[in-house]
Amino acid sequence: MEKYKKNIFVLILSSTIFFVLSSCGTMKVHVNKDNTYSRTNPITINRYSDDETGSLGELQFLLQSNGYRLMSYHAAKQALNFDSQRQSGTYHGEITNTTTVKSVYVLDFTYSYYYEMYLSYYKYSSFSASITDLRTGEIIMTATFRGKKGCRAVLKEFVNKMNTVIK
Repeated sequence: MEKYKKNIFVLILSSTIFFVLSSCGTMKVHVNKDNTYSRTNPITINRYSDDETGSLGELQFLLQSNGYRLMSYHAAKQALNFDSQRQSGTYHGEITNTTTVKSVYVLDFTYSYYYEMYLSYYKYSSFSASITDLRTGEIIMTATFRGKKGCRAVLKEFVNKMNTVIK
């Protein structure tokens, strides 16, 4: 009987820990419902600062393994024939004549993180991303996460949300 109580205690404790860890933050997503999106259009990932957490590589892997076509930012600019001068206040410059591809999406993301010493991995305290159609300039999806969760878990959740939007 004592062993049975001990097993129940361990089960309840581990279930509680799992629930607490899995609910430590939420991903909120907003989608522009006016357009249709396609995975056949390539995505380029734009990251402006250091990437100590390895998020860029993880995100590239997750996107490719979920059937997205990735393209370098330089190749995307050439494919869409971008103007070499950037407009002030924009990240992606001005789109001029486009004939090579239908569209290219750019995924911009930023995050705040910390190192979880006891678990020996990085966690996000915030993550935000936007996906913009470079041909039209429209933002098609925005996502934000606030909380404390492992980087890989947040990125997986983000790509799963993308999967429901981009067919």
